[in-house]
Amino acid sequence: MIETNSIKAWYLAARPKTLTAAAVPVLLGIALAYKDAQQIQTLPALLCLLFAWVMQIDSNFVNDYFDFKRGNDDETRLGPKRACAEGWITERAMKTGIIVTTLLGCAIGLPLVIYGGMAMIWVGMACVAFCFLYTTT
Repeated sequence: MIETNSIKAWYLAARPKTLTAAAVPVLLGIALAYKDAQQIQTLPALLCLLFAWVMQIDSNFVNDYFDFKRGNDDETRLGPKRACAEGWITERAMKTGIIVTTLLGCAIGLPLVIYGGMAMIWVGMACVAFCFLYTTT
């Protein structure tokens, strides 16, 4: 039994197995940057990786919440169980989780403006938008 809104419930809702999908493009970018410059700027590389992970978790929360609201995660659903549909996380708590992960991602990504210029604002805004558009459209 998974207790409602418990750490275990949030862990399962974050879907840690999906974090590699967020990490691979960043690691590829880091490898290509190293190939070109023969060095790695550690702080922006780590910020990019952390941003990608938080945005992946945000996307997972958004997907969990909106699929539940639409009734997509019923008993006929194939694949792993989802937190809202199983009652592991309440709707209100998931909305809060989405807000927190979205804001956390923005806070992590904002310093990348120092390294990539104002274009990073547009990249970050696109990432946030696609976290929601992935599921909500």
